[in-house]
Amino acid sequence: MRLRLVLRPHSSKSSITFNYPYYLSAAIYRWIEKSSPGYSQFLHEQGFSPEHVHRNFKHFCFSRLNIALRDTRTLPGRIVILSPTIDWLVSMPVEESLQHFVTGIFERREFFIEHEENRFIVEQVETLPEPAWKERMGFRMLSPTSVSVPEMRNGRMMPVYLFHDDARAGYLLRKNILNKYQSLHSTLPDDTRFDCTLDGSFIADREQKGDRVTQLVTIKEGQLSETKIRAFLCPLTIEGNPELIKLAYDSGLGEKNSLGFGMIEEMTRK
Repeated sequence: MRLRLVLRPHSSKSSITFNYPYYLSAAIYRWIEKSSPGYSQFLHEQGFSPEHVHRNFKHFCFSRLNIALRDTRTLPGRIVILSPTIDWLVSMPVEESLQHFVTGIFERREFFIEHEENRFIVEQVETLPEPAWKERMGFRMLSPTSVSVPEMRNGRMMPVYLFHDDARAGYLLRKNILNKYQSLHSTLPDDTRFDCTLDGSFIADREQKGDRVTQLVTIKEGQLSETKIRAFLCPLTIEGNPELIKLAYDSGLGEKNSLGFGMIEEMTRK
């Protein structure tokens, strides 16, 4: 299920770092913890794991903040929020997660980004209608999508994040969604079709203008555990089993969904 949250900055002079998604993830965990500390700990430390696969999934994703009026020039590396309200989308396919999340919000409507003084208030929560699921659908990314392969570096196995034009990306996105499905249902679906095609015209147009499709996002900025994740942001078409397409919509496409990656939204034609 997908929810739309309407947020109001507590201060009329709020500003946030460009790398704010980590703080949104932390807020989600805090709301779930407010309702059930045990479930929050399970989700954060364990999550849902398919058999024989060393992966765990949180099964939630969220969009970037939709800030209609902003200033990105006054303070380097920061977004000055000029809008009186902000839209934020959160998706969760697991009913228990969703119930604890909503309960936590209504117990404490405030959260902060970076520090306690930088507070935001949840003024409204509404359920959004689902798309009509089909075997071929076009989507835009509401947060960038990330996929990686493991590689040994300095004696440690490390993730190497792929660029959008890497031939392995499509295979890895399909493998990821099948693992997610198996983590929830303990089996693979009968129909395992799931093929992602990025919008080549959009990419070519962006590159011609000197704009990048690939982004480098910092997680836990300024902390000892700071990491950087490469991701890409562009429209795409997904063909395959509508059940898997729905799961990508609800849980997120690709990796690191619970940290603010891989939320997609259907593109409707007028």
